[in-house]
Amino acid sequence: MRYLIRMSMSRRTRLLASSVLLAGGIGASVGAGTVQAAVCGAPTPAGTACTMPSTLTLISGSMTLTSPSGLEWSGTVNGLDQNLVDRSPDDQSYLINDSTGSAPGWHVVVSATTFTTGTISLANTGTFSTNGSVTSMTSTLAPSATCAGGSSCILPANQTTYPVAVTTATSPTFVDTFNSDVNAGLGSIVIGGATAAHPVGWWLNVPSSALSGTYTSTITLEIIAGP
Repeated sequence: MRYLIRMSMSRRTRLLASSVLLAGGIGASVGAGTVQAAVCGAPTPAGTACTMPSTLTLISGSMTLTSPSGLEWSGTVNGLDQNLVDRSPDDQSYLINDSTGSAPGWHVVVSATTFTTGTISLANTGTFSTNGSVTSMTSTLAPSATCAGGSSCILPANQTTYPVAVTTATSPTFVDTFNSDVNAGLGSIVIGGATAAHPVGWWLNVPSSALSGTYTSTITLEIIAGP
């Protein structure tokens, strides 16, 4: 879809005052009139204005999500329940780019399959969650949202409640992890960031009964246009 912004620019026609011709002491008046503006692009006499119809055409772009290439946790079995966070700085943010030119709003959604190692699995409920903290799994803070460098963005109006619990499953369902209302979230926006006030926290709750091993899961992030 193309979005057309038209801007017209015109200049007021100058008015030439009537002139008086004096000859032999007798004044003869030449009638006053309005000089019509010419169309720009051709030579115009001095004192004659020209008008230029002008347009700016903006073609709509796309909406994209740039997410971490993968998430990773590590810990040591110690007989206690553990809350583990992904501590890689590269994983503590993702980038939203709404270049649609229509600000339809958007949702970032996430899903995850069951964390398994061989035939052993972590519980589907209560294992995986996300928020805006890398120090507390139960924090209710949202990840920071800032305009990316070079973007005078409109920051999103996020209505998500944190922490977001992500129920894992063999065939998981998506849940909202960040969103924006209509007419917001436009431009290039960084969600979280290792140096931000509130990085994206990806959390795992590992019970003391968990067996050692390398547990794997397929985590899917997606951006969906709409309020």
